[in-house]
Amino acid sequence: MSRVLTSRATRTPLRVRAAAVSLAASVAILVLKASAYMVTGSVALLSDAAESVVNVLAANITLVSLLVAVRPPDEGHQYGHSKAEYVSSATEAGLITLAGAGVLITALNRLLNPQPLRALALGLGLQGVAAVANLAVAMYLLRISRARHSIALEASARHLLADVVTSAGVFAGVGLVGLTGWGPIDPIAAIAVGGNILWMGVGLVKRSLGGLMDAPLPEDEQAKIREIFEEHRSDIIDYHALRTRQAGPDRFVDVHLVLHRNTTVGEAHELSDHLEQHIREALPNVDVTIHVEPCEPSCARCARATRPVRS
Repeated sequence: MSRVLTSRATRTPLRVRAAAVSLAASVAILVLKASAYMVTGSVALLSDAAESVVNVLAANITLVSLLVAVRPPDEGHQYGHSKAEYVSSATEAGLITLAGAGVLITALNRLLNPQPLRALALGLGLQGVAAVANLAVAMYLLRISRARHSIALEASARHLLADVVTSAGVFAGVGLVGLTGWGPIDPIAAIAVGGNILWMGVGLVKRSLGGLMDAPLPEDEQAKIREIFEEHRSDIIDYHALRTRQAGPDRFVDVHLVLHRNTTVGEAHELSDHLEQHIREALPNVDVTIHVEPCEPSCARCARATRPVRS
């Protein structure tokens, strides 16, 4: 009674196109940030540019993972390839974490060995343009990731949003150096930003690993499934062994239904189809597997009725 859901072809072009946009934007933003560092010599701007190197690598990983994830099920992967997105997001999370650690190390070194900055106005102008572009791409990816339930695109969006936060902190720090002339502000800003990047990376690592380990659907989604079964109490004796998981945009639900002993095969099949349809209406991209079993001979409910009555 398992049913394969809607074709991935309807969501493939948009997800892959979004990943390609992210890659092209990351390369352009890296050029802007690297230029800002070269004209100023600011370690904070260098840290910002270093994170953009990670962005370019991560964008490549995301694009490749989506090209794999959208492939339909085959003989060797009968449940599809959606988990490639979790591999992508876990890899990107690791890169974010390493970037944060690298920023902290570089900033601490500059704090101990200060150097004068130059051409701050030009450098900040280039960095500001890069930050605005980053924000625009991040919001675009976040919107697509929510519409297509793509954790790989969401990871990229969160990464770029972290980069925007980085850029804002760097802009403020370097700007204060220009206003006050106090050089240590530059590495101090980089230290604060590096810590924030590290924190976000660790959080994304945990979530990505949860997906790879088949964590259940969120509690609110599980509650919707339970409500559907409760609404059909007149048709079923009980249900148990409810299991759920998610792989990229696809959800999987497995449940055992206990039906009246005198329910025919045709009636059980019709009821299962009916329940599957209700669950699909409540949750998008869901594959439902229902196992039917008879109630115990001592079932008091069966003793009171000869046939289940459909509500």
